[in-house]
Amino acid sequence: MQKKENEYNNGCCDIASDSNCSSTTYGKITLVGTGPGNIKYLTKAAVEAIEECSVIIGYSTYLKQISTMLREDQEKLHFNMKDEITRCEAAINKSMEGERVVIVSGGDAGIYGMSGLLLELLEKKSLIGKIPLDFISGVPAFCSAACSVGAPIMNDFCVISLSNLLTPWEEIEKRLDFASKADFVIIIYNPKSAKRKDELTAAKEILLKNINKTRPAAIVKAASRPDEEIVITTLEHIDEFSLVSMNTTIIIGNSTTFVKDFYMITRRGYGNKYQL
Repeated sequence: MQKKENEYNNGCCDIASDSNCSSTTYGKITLVGTGPGNIKYLTKAAVEAIEECSVIIGYSTYLKQISTMLREDQEKLHFNMKDEITRCEAAINKSMEGERVVIVSGGDAGIYGMSGLLLELLEKKSLIGKIPLDFISGVPAFCSAACSVGAPIMNDFCVISLSNLLTPWEEIEKRLDFASKADFVIIIYNPKSAKRKDELTAAKEILLKNINKTRPAAIVKAASRPDEEIVITTLEHIDEFSLVSMNTTIIIGNSTTFVKDFYMITRRGYGNKYQL
């Protein structure tokens, strides 16, 4: 495959034969991960993409988090939660008008974010390979949450979302069960929402079948933001705290994880191989 700049003719491609668009060029769509919500954790590439775009699209909360970076002459399209398809459609339409579009997504756009949906829609519209795309990684919430409590994911880990909006709860239960048997560090996203109040307790009961109830766990709300809250607890108590919400990440250690002076530490295995 040729480099993108050659493939897309420096960001544009001839679409005169494309009956779905009256323009002569597509503008580029860039997927930007905005990280955990604090703009100081944006990558340089993300900052440059946001500065250079003519249209920026995203969930209102994410656009608000980067509002100080935006220019007055940029078109800003704010959307509500669950409007993901509409956001992607808007980005595609703006690209067909020749605009340089940025879609922002919290954390990394490829982790429970907008990247996959955009690609699915472009594939359905036979537009992959026509609209120039760029994907800019962001700091995932679990990385920020882990840094807030030390080094809890020093060995193999998995991330499981408790949101059953798109994934059947039966599948989530299966993944929790397998993960608990495999001694992963387990990271839980979307543990509770206004409508989902009991899933975290149900998840805890599944994990307790294979994991000791005293296993260290960290609850981190709004990681890296000014209103960050942290609780270090154990698996048996993860569903007892009021700070748990959609903005909370929970990290449950593996069998080597321990807590010392508020630091949560998972052994990598150096002690077994070297004399420390």
